[in-house]
Formats: sequence, C-alpha cells, structure tokens
Amino acid sequence: MPRSEDFALSARQALDDILTRKPEKSSHEFSKATQCLCALRDHWIAECGGAAASPAARSRLDQVNAVISVLIAGHFPLGKIPWAEIERSRAIIAEME
Repeated sequence: MPRSEDFALSARQALDDILTRKPEKSSHEFSKATQCLCALRDHWIAECGGAAASPAARSRLDQVNAVISVLIAGHFPLGKIPWAEIERSRAIIAEME
C-alpha cells in the first residue's frame, strides 16, 4: 500500500517539473501535479478518518488544499502564472515527505 510520503514525493517531483520548465501557459505538468496532490489529500482523508481527524491531520489537509488551489491558479491563470506561490507550494510539499 502506498504511503503518504510516496504521494508527497510524486507531487513534489511534478512541481519540480513545472518549476524547471516554467511553461508560459498551462501544460500537462499542472494536471499531473494536481492529480498527485489530490491523491495525497485523499490518502490522508482515508488515513485520518475524516471528521475525527486530529488538529495536526487537519492542518496537513489545509496545507495540501491550499497548494491545490495555487496549482489551479497556475493551471488556469487570470494573468501571469504565480511562480513565487508555486515555489512556496513546492517547499510546503517537500516538508511533507
């Protein structure tokens, strides 16, 4: 069974791909990273029991949800892609590995 660290690693690697290429417009890397982060979030929801989650588990879920929101903003930007926020998001996910 995959561990949360495996999902976090996959998400970080997908973010690394985005940050390495820094495409001028949305690309497949954004979809891949979002899918990895959603898998991580779903794994944690199943692992921590949903509503009965500890404050630490809820904090992790809040963080991953915030990162997903940043990626959606990069995937469908209203202006320029928010690279600084994506770099901060990558750091957050790296801490979760």
